[in-house]
Amino acid sequence: MRKKVAAALITLSLLIATYGSLLAYFTSHKNPMPVAVKGALDLSAWKFEDDGVVRLDGQWELYPDQLLTSQPSQSSAVGGGLKPEILQVPGTWSKKIATIGMATYRLQVKIDDASAVYGLKTAAILISNRLIVNGQIVGSSGNPAEKQQYKALNKPYVSYFTLQPGWNDILVQVANYEFHVGSGISESLLLGKAEQIARLRDRATAHDWVALTAFLIMGLYFIGLYSQRRNDFSLAVFGFVCLCIAAFTSVSGERVLFDAVGSIPFWLYFRVQMVATVGVGVGFFLYVYTAFRPYCFQWLTRGGLVAGGVLAVLHVGFASQLTTGPLRQLTSFYVTFSLLYATYVFIYTALHKVAGSGYLAVAAMALNVLVLNQNMNVYFGVPIYSLAPVEPFLVLLMLALLMSLRFSNAFRKIEELSGQLLQADKVKDDFLARTSHEFKTPLHGVMNISRSMLDDAVHPPTADQREKLQLITDITKKLSQLVYDILDLSKLKLGELRIVPAPIDVRSIVEVQVRFYSYLCTENHIQLVNHVPAQLPSAMADEIRLSQVIGNLLDNAIKHTANGRIVITGRELGGRLEIAVHDTGKGIEPQEIPFIFEPFKSLEGDQHRGFGLGLPIAKQLVELQGGTLSATSTPGVGSTFTFTLPIAVERSEATLSMSHSSPQVIPKEAEYSFATPYHVNQSGKHTVLIVDDQYVNLKVLLDALQALDYRVIAVKNGYEALEQLDQTGRIDLVILDLMMPGMSGYEVCQEIRKRYSLLEMPVLMVTAAIQPQDKVAALQAGANDYLSKPFDVEELKARIGSLLAMKESLGRAIHMEVAFLQSQIKPHFLYNVLNSIVASSYKDVERARKMIADLADYLRGSFRFSNSEERIGFAEEFSLIRTYVEIERARFKDRIRFEYDIEEAAYRLRMPPLLLQPLVENAIRHGIGDRIEGGTVTLTVEESDGKWRFVVADDGIGIAPERLKTLLERADAGEPQGVGLRNINKRLKYEYGISLELESELGCGTRVTICIPVSAV
Repeated sequence: MRKKVAAALITLSLLIATYGSLLAYFTSHKNPMPVAVKGALDLSAWKFEDDGVVRLDGQWELYPDQLLTSQPSQSSAVGGGLKPEILQVPGTWSKKIATIGMATYRLQVKIDDASAVYGLKTAAILISNRLIVNGQIVGSSGNPAEKQQYKALNKPYVSYFTLQPGWNDILVQVANYEFHVGSGISESLLLGKAEQIARLRDRATAHDWVALTAFLIMGLYFIGLYSQRRNDFSLAVFGFVCLCIAAFTSVSGERVLFDAVGSIPFWLYFRVQMVATVGVGVGFFLYVYTAFRPYCFQWLTRGGLVAGGVLAVLHVGFASQLTTGPLRQLTSFYVTFSLLYATYVFIYTALHKVAGSGYLAVAAMALNVLVLNQNMNVYFGVPIYSLAPVEPFLVLLMLALLMSLRFSNAFRKIEELSGQLLQADKVKDDFLARTSHEFKTPLHGVMNISRSMLDDAVHPPTADQREKLQLITDITKKLSQLVYDILDLSKLKLGELRIVPAPIDVRSIVEVQVRFYSYLCTENHIQLVNHVPAQLPSAMADEIRLSQVIGNLLDNAIKHTANGRIVITGRELGGRLEIAVHDTGKGIEPQEIPFIFEPFKSLEGDQHRGFGLGLPIAKQLVELQGGTLSATSTPGVGSTFTFTLPIAVERSEATLSMSHSSPQVIPKEAEYSFATPYHVNQSGKHTVLIVDDQYVNLKVLLDALQALDYRVIAVKNGYEALEQLDQTGRIDLVILDLMMPGMSGYEVCQEIRKRYSLLEMPVLMVTAAIQPQDKVAALQAGANDYLSKPFDVEELKARIGSLLAMKESLGRAIHMEVAFLQSQIKPHFLYNVLNSIVASSYKDVERARKMIADLADYLRGSFRFSNSEERIGFAEEFSLIRTYVEIERARFKDRIRFEYDIEEAAYRLRMPPLLLQPLVENAIRHGIGDRIEGGTVTLTVEESDGKWRFVVADDGIGIAPERLKTLLERADAGEPQGVGLRNINKRLKYEYGISLELESELGCGTRVTICIPVSAV
């Protein structure tokens, strides 16, 4: 309550001080001037150059209902017959005659200086007038005449003319047929030298244009500001107030609106003036209500708005009928009261320390000055331009300071809120990252337990349980991927995700992802195709993150495609690489496309549809690598996601690096290269083939393996790797980079597995990819182990050692298998040989004795422990062959023929045991033994092209083509095994990295060839 009283007292004090100062200013600046007496004004003593212009105030002659001119006949009439009324000017003629009508004002002016050009400035002459000086019409506003020819205008003007020495007649014809408030000359006429009047006119016009422009700009500014801040309706209201003030200014004073648009009817001009006046009052009542509602009197505000509405309706609809003095005074009071009320509210809010209310209080006082000036002009004839146009500038300054304060406070608040939001967002991200990290362990636990229950052979689940367990496994997989996506998204938001660009072969990365996701496409009948050309230039990108981008796009395409086709294409366009993923899925609605790259975005259609995190992460990863990702789609046809990447101009430093525990350091100097295949340490214990498309990576591996006394062969692509595997010579281990141009490590590994089993040729896959699907893809391709870049050299050595130890154990198992299987003498073989010995003992004792000696030699060869050794002499192997042949010939006589062609140097060779004897045994038993006429077995040993060729041929029944294809493959679980072709082929691969060469034709025989490098035997 105290603040309300204080605000009222302050408002009253400011009002008294302001109005008192203005009244004192107006009275103090009013110079004493000559006054007209009974229609005559003597200006002979007035010095226009020193004293300035003169107001033609005083007693004028008034001729009611007469429009007189200065024609000679009428002049004499004026002097002799017509008796005029004496009327005070400025003022209305209503006290002498009726307000509505016409009359002529006459004033005689006496001057001494007739050499100058004089000017006269009119102000408000209601409503139309014509100025006549010494019988000459020098100016007019409207057309004062009888009512039929009458035309209202009420526009101030300036006239220039010459005067004669002595007395001069000034006649002002006035007519008014529609303005009921007053008629006649309501403001002073000003007389002076031409240049003085011109300056006065310019000052008056400038005053109005300044005020009009200032308030018009302010009004448009606030309305424009409201269009951007729709929640603050007070801005629009204040803009409306400023526009109303501008409209009133344009039709008051000099009526500059007429200069801009030309003459307008008086009824329209008057309505604009009065409605604009009421609009100012309504605007201030509404403004304080919308901007400072807690501090205003709502009942007073509502009453003011209702009163303003009533006044506006009256002025619009009944202006000509109700235009009276009281109504006009009521309108003026309404506007003045609204401004005082607004000033009170502003001061009251300032006492409550509301931001910007002080500026508004000052602006309100300036507007009060403006209103007072207008009221003094209307009711006392004080020229509006008598006061410099300070009010508009002051209002403009206060409003500018107010908006500056508001923006400053808003900006400060935004900064505070931004800081709080950033802190809250960081806390949220930390919580999300920590929670997601903690989710990984239990999720994998649930996944592994579900898989173990699915694979439980002791207690197999029922069909219903298996379906539910599979559903649990699938759900946990999706949740696990979501966890990884959330962790990646958190790193992206925090800027912690590291990108290491390097020249990358896009096709190989796409191939790996296509191979992995092909397994997911089987159930949905989706065809996944890699059409990225092999000759596509390398991209400057991060290998890990590029794999993630392609994987996310493929995963998204698979989710929204059924029984369709997904194609990945690539091309060079505009100096950049453009990779596109096309699918034939259900597509995306056009209005949904702008939102698909927003995290956690879900859209509602026929059903809730979410895009997840894969696409947002892919977009941010592409942008981090200097590219762009966009999408196009046609509902029902499919979608295309296209991203660009920069082309690698030159190879950057390799991404392969070692941890801090490694004593080696990657060279920092310029990129180097060497010819491949590159051989190191030819006498090494084990042979390791390393495959990588970057020479620095090869150098790191070469240095690491050379210290372990390994023979190393380094090649730079998959094609060279397969060439090395095709060559004769034992390779114990392949270290293979997954991402390589041309032929990816995935494809190379698949080719290796077509020739060697996991135990026969271990493959260690090395790559920078860290996504789970990359690991799965590597293992599905046939890799034995997986190592991520950057790796620790000690870990690399340990993994290599374990893989080589596994292969050595395979070798020992193969040799023990030979010894064990050979030591198992087949019962039917002994039975047949013993029967042959018994039969021969009755007829040919010598033959029986020889057969017993041969059997003893064969048994000694089969049981000797040297068969478990790695090498024996060829002479021993050949002796065992001849012993076996003699035993069979003793049984089958001339049906079996054995021939051989052996170079002399071959007897000094050392080779794995039981390598040739089982081939001869197979040829006799399965080649010619089943033929009644028998056949011939030939053993040929010769050296050719740096190789020893061992050929066992027969002319027996041969082998069917379909059987020949599967003869060397591993036997099924229930298939009997012996010392046969499979075991020999397995040992050849282990010892020399070669395979048996089989040739056969049904009815013509079989030919088995072994080619061993000369250096290996």
